[in-house]
Amino acid sequence: MRLSIGLLIATLAAGTQNSPPAGSGEILAQLSNIHLDKKQTYNIRDITLRRDALSIALNRGTIAFLEPIMGKVTGAVFIGSGEVVAIPPDAVEKQQVFKFTGSPVLNEPFQAAFFRFTDGTYEEIMKEYAQHAAEDVSEEEAAQFLPWEQIVRDRSDVMKYRILADFLEPSSEPLFLSDLRGEKTGWFEVLYDPRLVEEVAIVKFHDSGLGSVADLWASFNRRSEVRNPEAVAHENKSAIDVLSYDIDATISDVQLDAQATMRLKAVRAGARVLSFDISRFLRVSSVTLDSGDPVPFYQHDENTLTIILQSATEPGQEITLRLSYSGEAIAKRGSSMFYVGDRGPWYPSPGNQDGATFNLTFHYPAAYTLVATGSELREWDEAGRRHSTWKSDGEFPIAGFNLGDFKIVADEAPPLPIYVCVNSDVGAENLLKDLRATINYFSSLFGPYPYSRLTVSPFPLSYPQTWPALVGLQSESQFLVTELARTHELAHQWFGNKVGWSSYRDQWIAEGFAHYAGAMYVENKYPDTTRFREILDEARARLLEQGADGSIWLGHRLASTVTPDGYTQTLPNKGTWVVHMLRMLMREDGAPNPDAAFLKMVREFLETYRGKLASTWDLKRIAEKYMTRSMDVREDKKLDWFFDEWVFGTGIPTYTLDYQVMPAQSGFVVQGTIKQSEVANHFIMSVPVYADDDFLGRVVIGDEDGTFRFNVKTRPARVVLDPKGTVLAKAVN
Repeated sequence: MRLSIGLLIATLAAGTQNSPPAGSGEILAQLSNIHLDKKQTYNIRDITLRRDALSIALNRGTIAFLEPIMGKVTGAVFIGSGEVVAIPPDAVEKQQVFKFTGSPVLNEPFQAAFFRFTDGTYEEIMKEYAQHAAEDVSEEEAAQFLPWEQIVRDRSDVMKYRILADFLEPSSEPLFLSDLRGEKTGWFEVLYDPRLVEEVAIVKFHDSGLGSVADLWASFNRRSEVRNPEAVAHENKSAIDVLSYDIDATISDVQLDAQATMRLKAVRAGARVLSFDISRFLRVSSVTLDSGDPVPFYQHDENTLTIILQSATEPGQEITLRLSYSGEAIAKRGSSMFYVGDRGPWYPSPGNQDGATFNLTFHYPAAYTLVATGSELREWDEAGRRHSTWKSDGEFPIAGFNLGDFKIVADEAPPLPIYVCVNSDVGAENLLKDLRATINYFSSLFGPYPYSRLTVSPFPLSYPQTWPALVGLQSESQFLVTELARTHELAHQWFGNKVGWSSYRDQWIAEGFAHYAGAMYVENKYPDTTRFREILDEARARLLEQGADGSIWLGHRLASTVTPDGYTQTLPNKGTWVVHMLRMLMREDGAPNPDAAFLKMVREFLETYRGKLASTWDLKRIAEKYMTRSMDVREDKKLDWFFDEWVFGTGIPTYTLDYQVMPAQSGFVVQGTIKQSEVANHFIMSVPVYADDDFLGRVVIGDEDGTFRFNVKTRPARVVLDPKGTVLAKAVN
């Protein structure tokens, strides 16, 4: 599990059913009922708190500390004049801060601040305070804090489990959080937490009416790591690794009642506070060890379950937890289709892509059919209900199921049985043939299909859902006719399931390759049509219409209150073009297989990281092994330039061609200049030049205009740039 900021933003707790271990209950009680300490109110000035890239200046004002918890002060309220400065370490994060604040650097005055911390903030402030002449706090200054009593109580649950972890676990990774009321931005938070993979964050919450929506203005590694992002691309700060799930679930209409057994392995020493995601519609009723001893747990309204171990973990120690939970977590479409959908995980999940084995048993109405991830071991009817058991083929990153009033049509020909859930037989045989053809084509490109079976089921939402060996598409009628949607989701069996992504920043690999694989299927099936070109043109049009939402390296952060469609519009479309350009740069026209180098690169990537989590740097490193001469534009045998411009960058250039054709002794000379605009001066790309239908060569355009001189035997009617559309550009003139 790669810890993210989402695991830390816990809201109101629902209470516990088991007695907590000694110490944690008292600590939680105090954290839940915290007050300002009337004895600890001071007038302060000229104090600056520095936490890595964050600098918070308390210029002049009054500070009131919170009452100590077990003798330790964990927070304060400041009212007065202050200023926060944060300089993001790279262009990607600077662009995001600019998107939300209008400046690439955060430099915001504030009038009030609410601090939570477990580090030495209290001692640091008091040390600075002692070096100035004391100023008495007036009654008027003290009265400023009266409204804050209620605010502090209302916010007492925020971060309390994160603070509890620092009380219970011996660690040198204390928390610092400041909620600031900026003059221009309103309330926002700055965070430094060494327990996070990206330790520094700036975030603003918005009340959507249905809960809080977070805009992550910036998130990045601490200074000691930020200079070498490749070195921390696989950083894992998880306390535990989930090895296996055994889940027994009963489904009755929208009600789910389940017992889950999780087998965990401790990754680091000293952990006691574990966090899991689970649907807010499910309520956990008990958590026990394998011995039957109860384990304290707390459940929040926002899909979070916190479990507190009785004793600290030791590295390599295996722990078995048994959970019982139930609730109306199943959504229903019409009278006969049931799904989990966007209601959150239906089992306790560490919230990551790391894999575990799954053994699933379901009990459901006998009138319905259930399909799930993995292989079906058995199905039977008993006591008026239907039952089935499913087992994963090795470790899966996620498990899911669909239930409905449909029948299964099968093509069980070896080596891969394919099952389709349909409401009628109309079109079913053609669909099976198309699925078989798609799997065969992808297997020829990317290697064998990674699982022992494939099931395709209707999914009643506006977006598809893909699990290992199970693909849910929007509706039966749509996936019968929409080849690109179907093939994209099937490609996720390789890109996203066979190989996962190391962090949210690397999800573009799965989306980009899956979407482009679907486009390649269309290209192969309809070789003499414009359908492949239309897919790329539509992707480019959507990117230009959406604008520069941000780098695809931002993953889900592309979606925000400023750019709500940023993720869905940018990630698959830009990712498709990135993969297309890599393919075209590696392509050797005229060879028996022009795409041999590209396909070898893809297969090596998939085999190297089979069952693992891959990063952008991993893909870059393998792609560099298959570079052509024209790709080495910096003459360093590296693809830094390509990834800097197309993965980390947001620019889309315009190219303008100026040329002339002159007679020469053995034919003609074509010479000219290519100008690049609407991107930064350092933007670099290799662009193909053609005379009529004949390829002349590639020209590198970067800091300077690209110039060229080619000899041809006959006078061309025209000279053009990139007529086959191999480069993502706004326009080619």
